[in-house]
Amino acid sequence: MGSRLQVRFEAAGPDAGQELRSLLDWFTDDRSLRGHVRLERIAADVPGRMGPDLETVLAVISTATGLAQLPLSYLAWRHGRGHRTPPVTVHVVGADPAEAEALLRRLRGTPAGDAPDDGAGPGDAGEAGDAGGDGGAGGDRP
Repeated sequence: MGSRLQVRFEAAGPDAGQELRSLLDWFTDDRSLRGHVRLERIAADVPGRMGPDLETVLAVISTATGLAQLPLSYLAWRHGRGHRTPPVTVHVVGADPAEAEALLRRLRGTPAGDAPDDGAGPGDAGEAGDAGGDGGAGGDRP
């Protein structure tokens, strides 16, 4: 991994902000990510609300350890949410296309070399998104 990789987690629906706060709290509490993944909350002003609503959780990965640990932490969060897991779109920025696809497969929990069995195409994980390379946005819906 030659440069920083950005992974943006976005959720949809009426409880999107609450779900993203849950994900951010999960990542923040995960000791295996400390020092390897920088987390940021991106808020949007919503008219009629008292304060800004959480719109995106941004994870900036700068180490190979972070690249390996982030998908494990994300899958553990999803598993812990059970049937309440919201649709989450993941955008990968700053990676070559092969690195982005490998990360998206790990975020889906799909072993390397296996294609998704839900009929989704490249970069899709069963919810919504696209995979992208350096400087572009890519996504996945693990």
